[in-house]
Amino acid sequence: MRSYEDRAKDFIKMIFPLIDDCDEYVEDYIEAVEMFNRVYSRKVRLAHGIARVAFITSDYVVKMTYDDGEAAVVGGGEEEVKMYAIAEREGFAYLFAKVTPYHYGNREFYIMPRIHGVGKYEFDYAEEHMTYREREFCDRHNLSDLHGNNYGFRDGHICLVDYACRNEDYSDSGSDL
Repeated sequence: MRSYEDRAKDFIKMIFPLIDDCDEYVEDYIEAVEMFNRVYSRKVRLAHGIARVAFITSDYVVKMTYDDGEAAVVGGGEEEVKMYAIAEREGFAYLFAKVTPYHYGNREFYIMPRIHGVGKYEFDYAEEHMTYREREFCDRHNLSDLHGNNYGFRDGHICLVDYACRNEDYSDSGSDL
């Protein structure tokens, strides 16, 4: 059986021609996903923030930066890769959806497993579902955008799906990553 990561890579290769010319206008990505769904009879959804888009399928999510200027301020996929490595090293990887970078064409994509329930807890913050140690870990690493659209649950435990942030721990001078 093929992994969700392998299926996500195939998806990237299929959607790439539709997004290759898209710039920093989220509307272009919305149109690309609508066309992809029509052509391939799929039900891919698109979510977006101020710097990234997320292509959401039934079992994986593919994220991509569409506004480099905003990503430089709020963080992007590379920050999630680094944060996940820190979480693994400190024993908190279970708290995060694993992120896998994948370069295709002229773009960097970030693949994650689909975590269900994201957005379901609109009025809750992730911290309300965490232990003291988990909250302390997030605070220590400046993870603060933990609203209901940025977490879900996996095996009955909270799982963060958007954990990019600009963090001093990531600087070349201060990190061993």
